[in-house]
This record gives sequence, C-alpha cells and structure tokens, in this order.
Amino acid sequence: MDSIIVAFSNDNNRNRIAEILESGNHIPRKLCRSGKEAIRTVRELGRGIVVCGYKLTDMTADDLAYDIGDIGRVLVIAPPTMLDMCENTSICKIPTPLKRSELLSSVEMLIDLNVSKSASIKSQRSDEEKEIILKAKALLMEKRSMTEPEAHRYMQKRSMDSGFKLISTARLILSAYAAKAD
Repeated sequence: MDSIIVAFSNDNNRNRIAEILESGNHIPRKLCRSGKEAIRTVRELGRGIVVCGYKLTDMTADDLAYDIGDIGRVLVIAPPTMLDMCENTSICKIPTPLKRSELLSSVEMLIDLNVSKSASIKSQRSDEEKEIILKAKALLMEKRSMTEPEAHRYMQKRSMDSGFKLISTARLILSAYAAKAD
C-alpha cells in the first residue's frame, strides 16, 4: 500500500481532505503544511502520493512534482483556473468543488499506477546498472559538493533534458570525470 501525504497550507482544507481519505480507508501517513515537508516525507518513506492544493506555503504543485520526481505522484485539488496553471504533465488534477467519490477514485488509480510502476522499475535495472548509478551520484557528491538527493535530481534532470535513460546519463558522468582525470 502506498503512503498518502496530505499537504495544504490551510488547516481546514488539510483536515477536510484527510477526513475524506480516512472515510475511504486511505489513512494519510502525514499531514503537511509545506512542500518541503511533503518532499522530505516522500523521500523518507521511499514513495508516496501527495494530495495537495496548487499553492503551498513555499512552492507550487509543479515544483513539488518536479522535486519528488519518480518516487511519488502528485494529486492537486484546486479551482479550474489554478489547475490550468499546472505545467507538469505527471500531475493528476481534481477541480473544486470537490466530490468525495472523485477524490477516492483518483487516489485508488494513483495507488494502482505506483504499484505497477514500482514493479516495472525493479525488474528493469540490473545490479550492475544500480552500481553505476550509485557511483555517478557519489562522484557528483564528491566533485560538486552535492547531497545525495541533489545528485539524484541533477542526474534525473540531465536525463530528462537529453532524452537518455538514467543509466546512460550515469555512464556519461563517469566517463566525463574519467576523461578530466587523464
């Protein structure tokens, strides 16, 4: 079962969404006020679904979706005009006024997507590929003074911008630093 994180800057909205989820047997793991808190929670849990408004105290839903990347999904509940401002195509959107059934069915769908995605990701990477990715992250951490999440995000962004898979990006990073050492 995926962890559900509810993130709204408004206490009433946050509690109302949590109550609806609980009524559908989807108990939120954490209630958050900020995007940073939601990101930290998803990373600690390893994966999750963040149910949030478009604008949090410190970032937008687009920023949140970008920062959690492949380890989470974002479900935004907001007025249609604000949903139109969401640029990230991976964001799932529900317009207000909110219908309980729509929220619960959307959460179910995202849980199903995360389960199937996790299964396919685990089967796609070999131990050798995982090791190469870890080495590239370690190199970025050492040479560029990045934290592990920063190195991972850097590699993800380079991967998406270039259209290469993460493993190819990791190999390019390793070979670029090997060439500089020579």
